[in-house]
Amino acid sequence: MARVLLIKCSYMTLYHRGITFPLGIMSIASVLRREGHEVRILDLRLNQRNLGKDISMIMEGFKPHLVGLSSITLEAPSLHLVASAIKNMAPQIPVIAGGPHPSSFPEEVLQDPNINCVVIGEGEATALELVNTLLDGGDLEKIKGITYSSDGKVIITPPRPPIENLDELPFPSWDLVEINRYKNWVTMSDMMFRKYMNIYTSRGCPYRCIYCHNIFGKRFRARSPENVIEEISTVIDRYNIRNFEVLDDIFNMDTERAMRIYELILRKGLKISIAFPNGLRCDTIDEGHLRLMKRAGVNIVSVAVETASPRLQRVIRKNLNIRKVNEFINGCFKYGIFTRGFFMMGFPTETREDILETIGFSVNSRLHTAYFFLVVPFKGSELYRISCEKLNSAQMDFSHYGYTTTTFNLSEVSDEELFHLHKYAYKKFYIDPMRIIRILQYHPVKQSLPENLMGFLKMAFRRRKDSPILPKFLTN
Repeated sequence: MARVLLIKCSYMTLYHRGITFPLGIMSIASVLRREGHEVRILDLRLNQRNLGKDISMIMEGFKPHLVGLSSITLEAPSLHLVASAIKNMAPQIPVIAGGPHPSSFPEEVLQDPNINCVVIGEGEATALELVNTLLDGGDLEKIKGITYSSDGKVIITPPRPPIENLDELPFPSWDLVEINRYKNWVTMSDMMFRKYMNIYTSRGCPYRCIYCHNIFGKRFRARSPENVIEEISTVIDRYNIRNFEVLDDIFNMDTERAMRIYELILRKGLKISIAFPNGLRCDTIDEGHLRLMKRAGVNIVSVAVETASPRLQRVIRKNLNIRKVNEFINGCFKYGIFTRGFFMMGFPTETREDILETIGFSVNSRLHTAYFFLVVPFKGSELYRISCEKLNSAQMDFSHYGYTTTTFNLSEVSDEELFHLHKYAYKKFYIDPMRIIRILQYHPVKQSLPENLMGFLKMAFRRRKDSPILPKFLTN
């Protein structure tokens, strides 16, 4: 059996404080352990000042046969630094990269000689087969869903079919991470300062939004309600955790399944709180569904509106019914569910009028908080292809990529105007005493309010040199 070290890569800046559980490698760890392999997890995001020391200590103490690295695009610089550090300490150890960034950029990642192989997409079955093959000295070309280098040539194997029965997967390896430390970091739904756990109840989304990823495919696959409740109950019994973030792409794709989960929570008397930082198609939720959500413990939801322009809704292929979205927001307000709005600025063909329409919708709604993001085209998305054509480039530079920064302005307005409209959105939304009062009154986690409010106000009053739109020369 093999000793496998799984590392979650870190950001290269301390600015970003959003950290949630590395469920991807926690799930892979459980699959490997079920087959007898020994696994350790190192989350470098928890101790960003001592990355080298942490890696050295676990390498010397655990002596792994194989190291797997997981990263998103924001963590790509860390991915390559960690791979280099591993190879410097143990040149003979295979280094495998996986997660959203390597899955989207496999050939680019493999240009790093310190990385031997890339796992593409859903990783559990591929990782297990890869570990067994490397352990036995088998043929990598027979493994589906990987990319690797051989004699200077990049080999891309056929894609691996998605896991059909998600109930067959073991629960994540909660015991391999420091659960209590995650509550000290900003979560996806502002659930910081209290113990919580992330959970996936489904994978995949059939909608074709042009800006979205394709890590889990475009076919909705769901765990059974009973399996979901078993995981929630296990977390409660084992760790006394009653706060959950559901990270699905689209939890309510199957309405009957979603409502069955709520009903089982009530039937079993599970006193829990549930947050949806994403994953709800809100224009398909009626008031009866909303009442059941509230009774089951849902107290935070995020509404990904993106744009209030019907024309742009068609352009980005999300096709939300804006009237029904507003009805959902009003319903959440009625039932005391804290509601966050997500909006995006900078879509192709987006005009000043489109942006003002979106800002107007947010301000006139009963949303408690709103986030205004700038469009970043991820490789593998339709938006990336459109952006390459618009910018007349075969590929784009992500070296300055971030959640709050962008080098890409794909809209019809100038960089300067986009900056001012982005700043205006925050100012218009938050410089409202009644809205601030509602936030203070209804936010479920009062400890996180000062930091959140300060962040919003900083966005409203930042100077041009603090712009999230980076200067043009950085893209040259």
